[in-house]
Amino acid sequence: MQMKNLIRGRRTRWTVLTVAVLAFAAFALPSFANLPGSSFEGGDGNLTVQTSGNTDWCTDFPYSGGTCVAPEPGLAAGVDLPSGSSDNSFGQGTKEDDPNVSVVTGSIPPNKSDLTRFYEASETVSGQSFLYLAWERTNVLGSANMDFEINQAVTPSLGKPGKHVINRMPRDLLVTYDFTNGGARPVLGLNYWLLSATNPSGIPGFPTNVCLSSNSFPCWGDHTDLSSSVSEVAINAGTSTDPIAPNAPRSLPGLTFGEAAINLTAGGVIPPGTCEAFGSVFLKSRSSASFTSEVKDFVAPVPVNISNCGRIIIRKVTDPNPDPTDTTFSYSTTGGLNPSTFGLKNGQSQDYGAKVPAGSYSVTEADPAPQNFSFVSLDCSASDNSHGSTETTSGRTVSINLKPGDSADCTYTNRLQLGAIKITKMDKNHNLGPGDQPQPGVTFTISGPGGYSNTQATDAQGQICVDHLVFGAYTVTETVPNGYQVDSTNPQTANVNTGAACGSGNEVPLSFHNTPLSLIQVLFHSKGGAGVTAATIQCTGEGSPSDLPDDNNGHLLDNLTPGTYTCTVVIDP
Repeated sequence: MQMKNLIRGRRTRWTVLTVAVLAFAAFALPSFANLPGSSFEGGDGNLTVQTSGNTDWCTDFPYSGGTCVAPEPGLAAGVDLPSGSSDNSFGQGTKEDDPNVSVVTGSIPPNKSDLTRFYEASETVSGQSFLYLAWERTNVLGSANMDFEINQAVTPSLGKPGKHVINRMPRDLLVTYDFTNGGARPVLGLNYWLLSATNPSGIPGFPTNVCLSSNSFPCWGDHTDLSSSVSEVAINAGTSTDPIAPNAPRSLPGLTFGEAAINLTAGGVIPPGTCEAFGSVFLKSRSSASFTSEVKDFVAPVPVNISNCGRIIIRKVTDPNPDPTDTTFSYSTTGGLNPSTFGLKNGQSQDYGAKVPAGSYSVTEADPAPQNFSFVSLDCSASDNSHGSTETTSGRTVSINLKPGDSADCTYTNRLQLGAIKITKMDKNHNLGPGDQPQPGVTFTISGPGGYSNTQATDAQGQICVDHLVFGAYTVTETVPNGYQVDSTNPQTANVNTGAACGSGNEVPLSFHNTPLSLIQVLFHSKGGAGVTAATIQCTGEGSPSDLPDDNNGHLLDNLTPGTYTCTVVIDP
């Protein structure tokens, strides 16, 4: 493709290419060759398909009148405010290079183009990015000079009256649509938004950045005339019909509709192997062919998706949610994604944005075995594969074949391996039967990783079961009931390292057993009166006899464990 650099100097005047004036019949030919690789009829000066198998702003074929049933896929429409006193325009001498603009209301001067709407669509075919543009106006002038400003970012509320700052970024585009004196073939041009002599860098066909008309940066610069090898352009010679809603169908007199198709890849805007994305388009008209003339009527920006890029999003979900372990999962990638490795916690995502070049990629999750998570699923059903992208999953790896305009949106789900502890409390209770019996109502406290703490009492079966426990070591402490002596380890440690739930039979078992204590009381009383007789007593385990008092307390042996006890009482020793 040959591209002609028209203007390089900062102070050079805008050069208008003069096109020979042809009779209406000369530029109302019934068919034009589409751009190679595109089926869009962007050079026939109407909105409906003329050849079966092609596309146009309205792809109904044959078009039979009425409102369009099948508009161009992805069509974006900008509709202006009604003509008249409520219409908006740029005021106070706004020029193309001005990022600070003023929007006013009022009728558009009769010698200026009164714009009514514009259309935009784009597609990627066999790795080539195509852009389609169209404009409409109400009045017929001897010349028309429209610009489509194509921005990466949006400028909110630009259509409302008042002062605004257009959100321009390096490499934003200005597609100029110029023709004079009723010329048959408009001239398409292209400019880039420049911040400095080196920003942006590497614009195809230009060794350095030079402003087209401004004396300083930022500015529109580096103008290119788009040749017929990369673009096609047309206006309507006679009356055309616009069948696209709202207010369809509408009759468009000659010279009130213009369209263009551009191969952005062949034109160097989006070279092969690179990625560009634009998200906003608006239409404006200049008051004359000069690039330095005032900008007048405009149609406010609409969101668009002009891109040869795709998007990759990796999401992390755990069960349970939230993740009590706050685990970070590690991922590695192939295909040149940056960063090539990353970590995600539950609820987080790695979004590479909408500027991932089309191509092949893979993402693999490492096995977080030390954190005891099991892999549940890898779900890419949220992906947009409308342009032919595919996602193939194998275990913890997803292979992505990303096409322009699509998105791979994949979610990894992992389940935390949770365990359980089952506590059993058994003690003697002759009321219930011989041997050990379940002891209800005994309180235990379970504490463990992450500040976990749980206090419960044994049920009628003398048991407590707690589950949904993250793996780790737990301390189980019994609150020993009154009247019992501990004869098992207290507290005990439970190492939870196997997935289990209460009732599964895989709980970590802990058993607690206490000895019930007893009391023996020996009473002595002299029937002849206090002090008439005396007594001594010596019981098992006592070293020597002791006086047995003559009162209601007697001799007390307390906290006795099961066994045989003998007490010898001697009266009047």
